[in-house]
Amino acid sequence: MKHNYLLILGLLPLLGLSQPASALNLEEQLDIRPLDATQGPSRDVADGWMQLGNQQLSEGNLTDAVDSWAEAAEIYRLLGDGQAAGQAYGSIGAAFATLGQYPEAERALVLRIGTARDNDDPLGQVYGLNNLGNLYVNQGRLTEGQAHFEEALEIARATGDPRAIGLSLSNLGQVATQRGDLDVAVRLLEAAANYRILASDYLGEAHSSNSLGDVYVALGRETNAIGAYRVGLRAGVEAGNSALQIRAIDGLLGIYLDRGELEIAKQYLDQRSALTLGTSPPNLQTALTYRWLGDYYLKTDAPDQAEQAFTEGLQIARRLQQKSLEAEFVNRLLAL
Repeated sequence: MKHNYLLILGLLPLLGLSQPASALNLEEQLDIRPLDATQGPSRDVADGWMQLGNQQLSEGNLTDAVDSWAEAAEIYRLLGDGQAAGQAYGSIGAAFATLGQYPEAERALVLRIGTARDNDDPLGQVYGLNNLGNLYVNQGRLTEGQAHFEEALEIARATGDPRAIGLSLSNLGQVATQRGDLDVAVRLLEAAANYRILASDYLGEAHSSNSLGDVYVALGRETNAIGAYRVGLRAGVEAGNSALQIRAIDGLLGIYLDRGELEIAKQYLDQRSALTLGTSPPNLQTALTYRWLGDYYLKTDAPDQAEQAFTEGLQIARRLQQKSLEAEFVNRLLAL
């Protein structure tokens, strides 16, 4: 399985690239479109490798997924199907970024963009530019990242594809947020969410809405934030993505606990508990649920239950070697 993967990596250093420094959100950024060009037995084999890689991605086996997508990319390249090969390179690049293999990620994504340009694939360019822009942003190179997102948005608008437009606007909104341009971020993220609704892109809608909620909170617009987080939660449920649901719930919990609206907070706390407390073995989100539970019990004047929740969370944090979270639990217990 490794030989075609090595061949592709052998081609990539010819591009002469610099090194990014963080991961993409793989689920949001992947360009997943039907592959329908050349047909025949070789094409069927390539499609099989691509599907296997997607399955391995869903199972969390990113290294194996990279190998499978590399097999697919090599066959597509030999068949002359540049669009399909480009999609495989994009998947490889996003996976490398998630694995922390940043030079390889950048090489694959530059190859993905170049292949899309050579094959007159504007949507491929949009997704490749957004992925590469995210690598730069995560490295702190906001100006370069923004330039890639702006180029992606220009191409996306020309295609009229709402999913591509929404992704590009959302990434520009993230840059504005990091720069502290919160009013600009609101406009961009609101537009992004609307395009993602138009595209029935539940995953993207959840990302943009949750990000919008965070900006509204920073601006002191709590009512707007509640609305955004509720949309993010609903879209996260539609997408079947528990991480996005948890992110929205945390935003809502923070607001309602601060307001002392404990009955509403308890409803969202129950949802978070249902998503996390049954996890075996307990993970970081399990520990964070115990932190929320302890904070809730303190507000309801139930110190014994708060102590129990904080103690449970502390044990998990220690097993996971989450030192900062461990310190939070210790401080909460000492304050009881």
